[in-house]
Amino acid sequence: MSEKEESRGPSPPKKVQTDLRSIPTRQYLDQTVVPLLLSALSELVKERPPDPIGFLAEYLLKNKETNNVSSPTISEPSQ
Repeated sequence: MSEKEESRGPSPPKKVQTDLRSIPTRQYLDQTVVPLLLSALSELVKERPPDPIGFLAEYLLKNKETNNVSSPTISEPSQ
């Protein structure tokens, strides 16, 4: 290990790509849907549009790329 790496302290947990079919349902939702859905619901409450379902659908489609929903990761303890 170089001096530069040692001076930074312990490394953060490693991120590992997971097979979405192998993780529990709750973990799958927490990693793929919940963050974007919470921000969508927050905006929905602020805006209070006349068509809330349409608003949610549009928000989710417009923002799905910015929340990295397609490539969830899990944290592994650093060693």
